Amino acid sequence: MLRFSQVEAFRAVMISGSTTSAAQILHTSQPNVSRSIAQLEKATGLRLFERTPGKLVPTHDGVSFFKEVQRSFAGLRHLDEAAKRIRRFSGGSLTIAAIQILALGLVPRTIKRFAELYPEASISIHTGHSSAVTQWVDDQTCDIGIVSQLSETSGLETEKLYEIDAVCVMPKTHHLADKAFIGPDDLVDEPFISLPRNENGHSAVDAIFEEAGINRVINLETPYSSITCSLVAQGLGVAIVNPLAALDYRHTGIVTRPFLPAIKHSGYLVFPRGRPENRLIQTFTETLRVVLLREQQDLTTPAEGQAET
Repeated sequence: MLRFSQVEAFRAVMISGSTTSAAQILHTSQPNVSRSIAQLEKATGLRLFERTPGKLVPTHDGVSFFKEVQRSFAGLRHLDEAAKRIRRFSGGSLTIAAIQILALGLVPRTIKRFAELYPEASISIHTGHSSAVTQWVDDQTCDIGIVSQLSETSGLETEKLYEIDAVCVMPKTHHLADKAFIGPDDLVDEPFISLPRNENGHSAVDAIFEEAGINRVINLETPYSSITCSLVAQGLGVAIVNPLAALDYRHTGIVTRPFLPAIKHSGYLVFPRGRPENRLIQTFTETLRVVLLREQQDLTTPAEGQAET
């Protein structure tokens, strides 16, 4: 019966050209290599080398056998690489669902960092409202979800991702851009870009202005913070948004200022309940938190041309 050590010794001799060099490659002695070659010839019934003083010359059978050995070693390398991928990625695929505000910025930047470390991973991205994301995770269409609202009836496993204060966003040429922070009184009769009345988060903003007795000029409404920031960049008004959305658009000439009283924005990770341990998901969420921490630090660092807040 052939032994792997015998085949390995034969291959090393064929590659290096001598038993002495093969012994160095295999970190063993020259007599051990010679013994393995002799045992391999006996096991196969083939004369693999012609022996001349101080030299082994491969026979025709030896060359033919070496070609088969190389094919086998290529297969072993493939299996070794497959095992590494499985160890690292638990199958190598990940499906992520996220609300739009994160799917457009935070998630792609996380994937960029993740892909630099693990280029073999296959990732699919879906975006929708929190309710849709929750449903996709609940029916296991997606492996992980990132939402802004939790459903009490979902029964999913959850982790808090962030809680940050909303900001007022405006063009950098706006007359309020010199202020350290913005309050309801500052926005009297200001063109204001708002969430539609039936969207989550609108009532909290409305309540603050109603309590202060402040009227805003609302001619534009959109449920998407990305569109809101684009409208602000066009000089069409000011808005109160999640700062993670504003961070993606600072290059367009907008600036942010803290808004008081504070309005909280939260983010949560959601997973199927009883999910098996998955190294790919674990590594992605760790990378997500690292990127998020860096971006939260960026929120306190003014962009070029933006005053300290």
